[in-house]
Amino acid sequence: MKEIIAWTVNVWRMYWGNGWIPYLLALGGACALIFGKKKKNSLSLVLYSVFLLVLFFCPFSGRVIMKCIGKIVYWRVLWLLPTVPLIAGGFTELVRRSRNRIVQVILVLVLTGVIAASGTGMIKAGNFERVYNRQQVPDQIAMICNRINEDREGKKVRIAADEYTASYIRVYDPSLKMAYGRRGDGAVGKKARVLYKQITSEVPDGKKTSSLADAVHCTYVVMVPPDENFVLDMVAGGYQVLDTVSPYYIFSCDKYK
Repeated sequence: MKEIIAWTVNVWRMYWGNGWIPYLLALGGACALIFGKKKKNSLSLVLYSVFLLVLFFCPFSGRVIMKCIGKIVYWRVLWLLPTVPLIAGGFTELVRRSRNRIVQVILVLVLTGVIAASGTGMIKAGNFERVYNRQQVPDQIAMICNRINEDREGKKVRIAADEYTASYIRVYDPSLKMAYGRRGDGAVGKKARVLYKQITSEVPDGKKTSSLADAVHCTYVVMVPPDENFVLDMVAGGYQVLDTVSPYYIFSCDKYK
C-alpha cells in the first residue's frame, strides 16, 4: 500500500516537473465553475478531472491500473486529464467576465505569459536536437550505419543492437537487416530472442552475447559494453572491434561477411 502511494506521488512529480501546470489546472477549473456560462458543462469537466485524480491516487484503483498497463507507464493515466480544455476554457471565461477591452487585453497578456513561463520549452528540455542527416536520426546512429556500410561493401548482413540503436538503424537504412525487431519481436529464432534479452540486460555477458550472436549468424553487434572484460570476451568469441562511436562499440565477425 505504502509503496503504491509513494510511486504514485513520484510519478505525479515526474509528470509535471517543476512547472505550474497543476496549479493552473486547478485555477482553470475554478474559473470555469465560477465564471462559466454553461455551468453544467463546466461542472461535468471538473468532476471528470476529480474522478480521474481519485482513480490515480487511490491505492486500490492504482494497483489494478498498474497490473493492466504496467507500473512504468502508470503516468499515462494523466493523459486523460482535460488539462488544455480546462485551463483554456477557464481562463477564457475569466477574460470574458470583464467588459473593458483594455482589461481583457491585459488579462490575456498576463495569463498567456503565466502559461508560457510555467514550463520548459521543448528545445530547452532536450527533447529535440539538431542533426545533419537526411533521415533525421541521431548523428551518432548515422555514423554507426555509415561505418557498417563501408565495411560490408554492399553485402547482406545481420545486425544485433540494443533497443535504442536498433530502432534508428532500421529508419536510417532498411537494407541493414536486424536479428530481431522492437522489444525482440519478429526474431529470426529462439536464440535471437535470448540474444536480445542478453544485449538489453543491465549487465550483459560477453561470452553469452558472442556465442548467441554467432548462433544466429550476426555479422555485427552494436552496443555499449559494460566494461573492458566484455570487449575481451567478445573478441575471444570471434567478434572483433570494427570501430567505436562513443559510447557504442561496433563488433564484427568476418565469418559472416
